[in-house]
Amino acid sequence: MSESNLLELPFATPPPPERGRVVVSDAFDLLRSLSPESVDLVVTDPPYESLQIHRARGTTTRLTTNWFTTVPNDRLPELLREVYRVLRPDRHFYLFCDEVTADVIKQQQGVGAARLVNGARRCACGFVYWKEIVWAKTTLDGARIRGGTGYHYRAASERILFLEKGKRALDDLGVPDVLMAARPGVPGPAVKPGAVVRTLIAQSTSAGELVVDPFCGSGVTGVEAKALERRFLLGDIDLAYLDPSLAELAPPDAVVARAAAVVEEPIEPPELEALADGRASADELDAARACGWLDADGATAVLDKLLEMRPIEREAAARRSLRTEAPRPREPDRLRAWRAWALSGRRRS
Repeated sequence: MSESNLLELPFATPPPPERGRVVVSDAFDLLRSLSPESVDLVVTDPPYESLQIHRARGTTTRLTTNWFTTVPNDRLPELLREVYRVLRPDRHFYLFCDEVTADVIKQQQGVGAARLVNGARRCACGFVYWKEIVWAKTTLDGARIRGGTGYHYRAASERILFLEKGKRALDDLGVPDVLMAARPGVPGPAVKPGAVVRTLIAQSTSAGELVVDPFCGSGVTGVEAKALERRFLLGDIDLAYLDPSLAELAPPDAVVARAAAVVEEPIEPPELEALADGRASADELDAARACGWLDADGATAVLDKLLEMRPIEREAAARRSLRTEAPRPREPDRLRAWRAWALSGRRRS
């Protein structure tokens, strides 16, 4: 056979579909960037506004650390609308929240006593609301429920709103609506247990389908989706707590700080006003210059922006600034200690 008679393919074999992706993005921007009816499942845990109640009263160390900027209640309808838009027909949405936020969402969506024939209730955005699934927080050995946060019967559980677009049967109809699991022993704000997230993904998707978490935090949704052979897309404005097993999927310039050991003893920065007006110590001023909060003329635009924020949001933004900026060679010890504080759960004194 002559060479001219050989079949020549005009294209190469297409690459296999991308199994997983992690992006740095505002959650609402990420959802808006997705095509309509392109996603098979959304599982997420937004930083909801009612956390501020516990912070203000100091009822729990975890919540008074002010890890992150919250999503206000008045944006929750937008979140549900966008999730509904990107989900394919006959798909599910799981939203982690507390009982206060669950009530807010039901009021916003007009979820009342009237039920459909199948027992579900309609939401204004198009979803049908089935029920609240409960994550009951156990001791590490699973032997009993742990005492939780707050007062008047301490909260040892979290809610997971179960919403549906269309109709899709769960994988196992024998799974109860109380999922028992210990809190993960992983650094980061409000990390959810893999066993609970794994159950939700297994119940509502098949192998190869796409799972999205726009408030991914530690990336547990991606870890469990990967283990179950689902595709996944994770997004967050801060990847500092991303699971090390997902680090290679993050953008090249993203700081995945949890993957690196923190060797410094955490030290919180001084009040930002003390940096701006030069009252802070020499070590603190050097650290502020090294991280870009100060320059030869005084406060930079970064520090000015932090100072414009309300105090309750300022700490979260300062933590994120320290977590997400790549460490510089030979940076001051004090700055490394501030970064350690930003990664820790240590609250402001």
